[in-house]
Amino acid sequence: MPIRLRSFACLAALALFAVTAEAAPDKERERREPTRMKVYDFSADMMAPAPAMGATPGGAQDIQYFRDRANAGEIPHPNTFTPEGLFSEHDLPLAAGRTCDQLLCTVGEATGAALLAQPDVQYLAQLGFSSGLDPRTFKRSPLNLVAVIDKSGSMSGQPLDLVRESLYRVLDQLGPDDQLSIVLYGDRAHVHLAPTSARDKRAIAAQIAGIESAGSTAMEEGLRVGYELAQRSGKGFKGTTRVMLFTDERPNVGATDKQSFMGMARDASHGGIGLTTVGVGVQFGAELATAISSVRGGNLFFFPDAARMTRVFREEFDTMVTELAHDLKLEVKPAAGLKIAGVYGIPGKAIEWAPGGAIRLSVETIFLSRKKGAIFVGFGPADRNLPTPKQVVDRPLGQISLAYTEVAAGKPRSSAVDLVYKPGASASVGLVRGARLVDQATTLARAAALHHEKNDQEGAYQLVHALASLYRQDRDPDLAEERTLVFALERTLARLSGHAGEPALASPSVDRVSGLPTTPAPSRASVVSSGPRNNLLDRIDGP
Repeated sequence: MPIRLRSFACLAALALFAVTAEAAPDKERERREPTRMKVYDFSADMMAPAPAMGATPGGAQDIQYFRDRANAGEIPHPNTFTPEGLFSEHDLPLAAGRTCDQLLCTVGEATGAALLAQPDVQYLAQLGFSSGLDPRTFKRSPLNLVAVIDKSGSMSGQPLDLVRESLYRVLDQLGPDDQLSIVLYGDRAHVHLAPTSARDKRAIAAQIAGIESAGSTAMEEGLRVGYELAQRSGKGFKGTTRVMLFTDERPNVGATDKQSFMGMARDASHGGIGLTTVGVGVQFGAELATAISSVRGGNLFFFPDAARMTRVFREEFDTMVTELAHDLKLEVKPAAGLKIAGVYGIPGKAIEWAPGGAIRLSVETIFLSRKKGAIFVGFGPADRNLPTPKQVVDRPLGQISLAYTEVAAGKPRSSAVDLVYKPGASASVGLVRGARLVDQATTLARAAALHHEKNDQEGAYQLVHALASLYRQDRDPDLAEERTLVFALERTLARLSGHAGEPALASPSVDRVSGLPTTPAPSRASVVSSGPRNNLLDRIDGP
């Protein structure tokens, strides 16, 4: 089974490039943009062997649609972007202090922070996930897969070509104990391929080649027919059953509201049938797909081209169809003197306040992954007129209590995780990397909202330019794709804003940026904090 490992030589070359670029900096830029991040040796963490596989919350598993639109010179709408989608693309390991010997393990850690879009957050905590399964010996359960294909007119051409190619790659990953069936929908839905053993790959490939585009988008009927087929074919099947929906997300026939799709997906999950949504084509609408994939048993991927699709199915197919835990319930309690100012990486945003300034949140599914996933929580002073508690560095910033059900055994599990503070230079690679990603997620969400909802091109540019300035100093080779994304958005916003003026940082949109319910909570996050500073340009250009 293929295992996703980067070449150390490639990593060393990237690190050498970063160090070489750093060795001869532009002196004027160095004066204006002092390094905010202490030197961190990422290569040391990446060279260490991973004793266990990872785990990640369900929902969106990438931000490829956002990347695709940004690379095309657009400013994607904030509704097409989710923090959990960004986090899931990266490995975010914490130093657990012990080997994970369970199906799902959790660990907590915290450090100082300084977010561009949320200047009140002074600390960032991470709840990390991993699995005790050995990547060298892991073998997924036999799979009864029902592919539900949107063949409507909007899928004609490149989108449907990509779906057919996706199905060929899925077929490559199926073994002799697996079976595949195909449901097509346009104006109406029908079974195109009855459940067929993956041993007969020639016959399956011929049916895939015969898929043609026609009709409207009766997605509700397509899913209903797919789930009914999954239920029938799953009876007596010794393994797991899953529906995989391929669409460009433009339903226009039958019921099109989110609750109809989400209700079907949730009911099917309780019957043991999960849902993977695969978005294709430039017309892909991520908001509906994110809603579908945020329910129990659901995840979402977007493929802008055949190259990424081929890589994801080759490297991640076995994990994208493997659910580890359901109905994860968490309660986060801040330490005395602190308040929760942000939470990032929760699919569906199922969050509510609890007594004592705590929050309760739910994650309906945890999936197996080649990468170690995470949820992040931002903390700030409970009273901004009081100094931050001095004892915060000597005790946990808070505690997370969690309970969940293991999928394989159906066993309930519970535990508590302390959010232990570590200085930036001592923090785990996952928290160092994650702090930068939280900064990116909140900044991009805020900048996109300023562009689309406020027509504030200059404010959006200043935020993204500040983030780009930080990425120009960042040495983490794992974040190369993020640098490309941020620099592309910086160029587009520079053109739209004309580089005019130096506006003050706009007031952050709490719901969009912090992920907290209906109460203002601006915050800050990076790898190391040197204390609160109120001006955006001060943080980037120096004291």
